[in-house]
Amino acid sequence: MSKKFILDARRAFYAQCTYIDHQIRLIIGTLREEKLLDKTIILFTSDHGDMLGKHGLWAKKLYYEESARVPMILVGAADGEEIECDSVDNRLVGWQDIMPTLLQLAGIKIPESVQGQSMLSDTRRDMLYGELGRGVQATRMVHVGRYKLIYYPAGNQLQLFDLEDDPELSLIHISEPTRQEAISYAV
Repeated sequence: MSKKFILDARRAFYAQCTYIDHQIRLIIGTLREEKLLDKTIILFTSDHGDMLGKHGLWAKKLYYEESARVPMILVGAADGEEIECDSVDNRLVGWQDIMPTLLQLAGIKIPESVQGQSMLSDTRRDMLYGELGRGVQATRMVHVGRYKLIYYPAGNQLQLFDLEDDPELSLIHISEPTRQEAISYAV
């Protein structure tokens, strides 16, 4: 793949992101004009990122950070005190946490049958598990904060990444004795 192709593909992707940004601006503008913005809870997220050529990969169905770590931006109503302005929370969350979070913000009781947890609660998830695909396409992932373990059943391949020391996921740490504790915890 040529450098020009890679740059063009990335430009196209970011142009789509810019288009979404403009549409969000229109929605927020309309809410403001209709005097509804101060009463509105906004949650913005995505179902996936994209590799955009990182690690030589072009896909969205991977557990590398570029594909799996997506934004989740939450803005509460103006009179609410549950969400601190300009704060960042790096807890492990998944889509299963959206409903209980929105229910809590709306003042609605969260049913006991809900598997997710509110992102506003003091309870934090120790681990996030994900699985994708079947057969030779199968991939499994365990994220425990600092470490991410990715498992490919086809070929019985493991990849362990230290997200603090190596946020670019350039090093695989499976054989290092100091990482065995993280592997044991994850599996």
